[in-house]
Amino acid sequence: MAALQLVNFVRTSQFNEDIVSGSLYMLAQRLEENPAALDELSALFDADMRLLPLLDKANDLDEYQINRLRRGQALIFRTNQGRSVRLLKALSDQRLLYVELNAVTDIQAQAAAFLLMQDFRRSGLAIEDFLQQMQPHFGFPLRVMPFNDLYLTETDVGRLFYGDILVRISIEGNKAEALAKLPGENRALVMGPINAFNPYSWQAIVVIAIIGIMLIGLGVYWVVNSFEIRLRKLEQATSRLAQGHLNARVAVTSGDPVSRLGSAFNKMAEHIQRLISIQREMVRAVSHELRTPVARIRFGVQIIEDTLFDDPFVAKQLKGMDSDIQELDELIDEILTYARLEEGGPILDFQRVNIADIAVQVVEEARPPEKVTVAYTGAQPDGSQMAEVEPRYVHRAIQNLVGNAGRYASSRVLVSCSVGSDTCRVDVEDDGPGIPEEEWDRVFTAFARLDDSRTRASGGYGLGLSIVRRIAYWHGGRAMVSRSERLGGAKFSLIWPRRHQE
Repeated sequence: MAALQLVNFVRTSQFNEDIVSGSLYMLAQRLEENPAALDELSALFDADMRLLPLLDKANDLDEYQINRLRRGQALIFRTNQGRSVRLLKALSDQRLLYVELNAVTDIQAQAAAFLLMQDFRRSGLAIEDFLQQMQPHFGFPLRVMPFNDLYLTETDVGRLFYGDILVRISIEGNKAEALAKLPGENRALVMGPINAFNPYSWQAIVVIAIIGIMLIGLGVYWVVNSFEIRLRKLEQATSRLAQGHLNARVAVTSGDPVSRLGSAFNKMAEHIQRLISIQREMVRAVSHELRTPVARIRFGVQIIEDTLFDDPFVAKQLKGMDSDIQELDELIDEILTYARLEEGGPILDFQRVNIADIAVQVVEEARPPEKVTVAYTGAQPDGSQMAEVEPRYVHRAIQNLVGNAGRYASSRVLVSCSVGSDTCRVDVEDDGPGIPEEEWDRVFTAFARLDDSRTRASGGYGLGLSIVRRIAYWHGGRAMVSRSERLGGAKFSLIWPRRHQE
């Protein structure tokens, strides 16, 4: 409604100006030619007319109104609670035509038609040329029509021939027009029709519809944006939970669907945190409990070895037992490491280190079987191989790949490292039997064994490559396996971003 009032205020001002513009133009022309005709014109229009210096009224007008007057436009003011109206029109000699009307009747329409007919007679032009000249100053149509097209009664025709100005108002009351007979012709000069002001025009309805759509759009945007912001927070909490921050929660402030979803997420996160905590404690407890009897068994085996070293059979059995105990100890360590990486994520301390240095260190520390040699063939360690990683876990990942390759290689293991502008890559290749392509996706599964290419006799617990995969995951990268083009065996690759992103 406020928009309708605003639009109609502008439209009403324009409508009123269109109605009076023609009459004020003719009055201004007459008064510029003959200022003494002021009283006669006042009586003709039944109005109070004055000629005032423009400077006298300048103090009462703002800059916008003065500019309108200078452009030849009229100013309209309603006074006395809308019962009277004041009109201002600037003349060319820095004077102002002041017109005050206490009532708007057909007298003003007849006076305007009378002036127009006088101007036509004085112009000496054909009626069509005259109307074409005057039309730009009027806000309603000026035209000439035959009597037969005007549907006039005999009384109306008689009045027109008598010289009266005929003012007609439609039965519906929504339009009016003034008619004056042209001298010596059965035609009439028609001023109008002047349509009544319609507050619900299509222009106003279009504006209101546009404003309504904009308001609805703003409301929908506000609702959707508030939902999006809260869903983004839920997404961030989900990402933090996926990264291992099990204490990630979302704030719940109301009972709408997003808040209910947040409550469900919080319950799920609490349940996951509790289950992982229980599982982690169980793994730690079991591992701790296993280490104690393993240590006692190893101590007992060593005592037996010291007392029965002369019996070759017993010594062989004891050596096998010691090897089994060592494997069991290493298995416990692997389970603990895998549990830390798999269940909720470790707390990683990312540092800027030289990846090539870590790869070279792993090669130097490698203890492969006697028939296998491990060599580093990548870029030499210098300042260009710096990256943000957790050194301890990256060392462990490369160490697991080298150890795995050493167990299955025939004679050679090659390690290479390359650091690009955005990514780091470490490749470990061997000349062993390789891994069938259909098993490439399964090789990183925990406790998986590929019996057709790698048997139990070669060692391993099925956790080393799973640990490698989790380390790559927590660094934002991935671990892959393929076939080595240089050696013909398996080729394991670690790829991760050079810069850590939270």
